[in-house]
Amino acid sequence: MDLLLLQIAASVAVFLGVFMPVWVLFRYPVSSETPAHRRIARAMGADRATMFEQPVIGPLLAGLSELTGKIYLPGLRAKVRQDLDGSGNASGYTVEQYLTLCLLSAIVAALLGGTAEVLLGGGLLLLVVPFFVAIGFYLPLLILSNARQKRVIKVAKQLPYTLDLIALVMQAGSGFTEAIEALIRDDPEDDLNQELRLALSEMQFGTSRQQALENLAARVPLETLRSVVAAVNQAEALGTPLADILKTQADMLRNLRAVTAEKKSASASLRILVPSMLVLAAVVLVVFGPIIIRFTRGELI
Repeated sequence: MDLLLLQIAASVAVFLGVFMPVWVLFRYPVSSETPAHRRIARAMGADRATMFEQPVIGPLLAGLSELTGKIYLPGLRAKVRQDLDGSGNASGYTVEQYLTLCLLSAIVAALLGGTAEVLLGGGLLLLVVPFFVAIGFYLPLLILSNARQKRVIKVAKQLPYTLDLIALVMQAGSGFTEAIEALIRDDPEDDLNQELRLALSEMQFGTSRQQALENLAARVPLETLRSVVAAVNQAEALGTPLADILKTQADMLRNLRAVTAEKKSASASLRILVPSMLVLAAVVLVVFGPIIIRFTRGELI
């Protein structure tokens, strides 16, 4: 009787151990959202085909996408959305599609790791496969996060010069939209110009300039860009000359960059102090070590 109760309890525990994670992941439906630049491209008839539209691998990815589209992990989905927007998302992936790529990477990594473990003996198969699943799922997320960080750094470096150019074009008699168009024509491959082109496209499709600029600040997680957008929207509301505001913002960003560089140089001098002391101690030991050894042996007396 006791053995039967123990078996029933173990069965219930196994069932709950499998059911509860699945229920937590799939308990709520999740709505899919297409990136803004892909919606605009579709409206203009120039949508880019991704691997999800390929005839061979497309059906498999579509099945996995149906699965990942039901996963309820708000924090992960928000992080992927932010990284996709910040990295430029040249392929136009949705959150579900990129999570599908992560899941596909996890499956491939598990197959490779499991096959290698079986060929080597297979004693740790139950530990190796989950480890490779985690590595395979996390690796695309890490690549995407690094791409976002590099692109945000490029945008931050280019922002003051872009504001100066827009201000100069506006002082020459052009409007804000015309200045952005001229800037985009001059260097269409620049990361900041690509974001400005997307904001300009949103305005051309009926979005207000204020909302388009706020969407721009939301896509690029950069505090200085948010402050510039807030200053531009406030200048528009108050009727302040926009060229002067842009020029002032550019000067403020340069001053902020100078202050940040000074802080980093000051902290670098403190960080290098400990290695310098260690090097100095090593030099002292190398130079005076033989003398100290001879003295302790009494050879100098």
